[in-house]
Amino acid sequence: MIISSINTYFRFLLFFLLASFVFTSCQVMVDPKNDSTITAEYQVNTLVGIVETDLDTAFRASIAALDTIGYFRTGEIPGENNIMIHARKVGDQKIYVQVFEISEEQSEIRIRIGLIGNLPESQAILAKIQDFLEMSL
Repeated sequence: MIISSINTYFRFLLFFLLASFVFTSCQVMVDPKNDSTITAEYQVNTLVGIVETDLDTAFRASIAALDTIGYFRTGEIPGENNIMIHARKVGDQKIYVQVFEISEEQSEIRIRIGLIGNLPESQAILAKIQDFLEMSL
């Protein structure tokens, strides 16, 4: 009886520690390209990067990058100062790219792949967005 309750306690503790690690402590500074002008941060399964461009240009670069990589865009949802882009990849995994306007010259791009995120693939998308932004200059 005592062993059973201890075993249940350890399962709950292990689950709690794993859940707290996945949802709160995953903040890592990443650099999507070696000579990048964008430095991004991976937090709570989402890659967040700041770009020096307006909302419209960042949005157009984001959809061009998703199309070039070969993802199937399923829609865009505009807001007052943000735009959410929905896409899917092979295996029907959802991709979310959200572009926020910080100021007239600065935007924030948030990329999340699936429920738990995918850092390398998010970095590849951000690098492709950066390539399109550099071409638009």
